[in-house]
Amino acid sequence: MKKESRLSGLSRRELWVDARDLQSADEAGEALSPEEYKAALSTRGRERLAECPVAQSFSAVVRTTGAAFAYGKDFFLGDTITVRDERLGVTVDAVVAAAQHGVTGQGETLELTLGFPQPGIFERLSRKEDK
Repeated sequence: MKKESRLSGLSRRELWVDARDLQSADEAGEALSPEEYKAALSTRGRERLAECPVAQSFSAVVRTTGAAFAYGKDFFLGDTITVRDERLGVTVDAVVAAAQHGVTGQGETLELTLGFPQPGIFERLSRKEDK
């Protein structure tokens, strides 16, 4: 039997699964052993996890000074660019959804909005009400 790893910190994922319908007896009414009952619960948990794929998102600061690619020259609004966060070990291809260019006393700034933001709790609740 494969030993399941124990994740912690940012790697940890939790999901509440209502398994009250699983009883310690099978459909024929015969008692399940503790191992069989635990296996049934584990199977239910894996089924529910498969229904909830992990959505990954992170924030990125685009380096503009000395960068190999320049906004407005090498890539534009609507283009797909590759963003890498070496600290997190994440590389994603994301759409440049918005760009905000500014000039301050410290120099030029460029803020890119990449991809599409994950809906928050209020957006999710309002979608349910619309249905």
